[in-house]
Amino acid sequence: MTAGSFATGERAKRITEEPQIIEVPEHPSVIELHAYLERIRGDREMPDRADINPSEIARLLPNMIIAEAVNGGEDFRVRLFGTKLVELLGEERTGKLLSEFAEEGGAFSSDNPEAVQRRWLFVTQKAFFGRKPVFLKVPFAASGRLYLIGHCVSVPLTAGGTEPAQTLGGMFVTRADPA
Repeated sequence: MTAGSFATGERAKRITEEPQIIEVPEHPSVIELHAYLERIRGDREMPDRADINPSEIARLLPNMIIAEAVNGGEDFRVRLFGTKLVELLGEERTGKLLSEFAEEGGAFSSDNPEAVQRRWLFVTQKAFFGRKPVFLKVPFAASGRLYLIGHCVSVPLTAGGTEPAQTLGGMFVTRADPA
């Protein structure tokens, strides 16, 4: 695959490294999504799912995931998995548990499915239990060559109360700088 392969519709085949947690978002769309969630959060500890107005963030929806906590955050069931995420990862994940990711022949099935599940659970649980946003970068590579960087955010959401019940995430990709 070449550096532009995602733009032509080919899918990422594997992740070469663990995600890198960063202090502040770097991608403009992650910054925009975080600013929106901060605005609707107001003076509460976390934003509430009911306060999200999809029309206000329609441009970002294809890159978003909403996951609902199962067993107190032991796992999460995906309620929304954006179309750009499906295209990038090669697997429709709406309705699945994070612990089921990459088990049915998705783009990362040749990668270690348990590693894929651990990555998603780690980031989601870090936001959920930490009760604050988590920002990260995720490298994608093929044939030993880094070609995309996923810029991500995971934010805990309440559902009518004060305790986290869901998470909202976003992933936006850029081409990796040639080395």
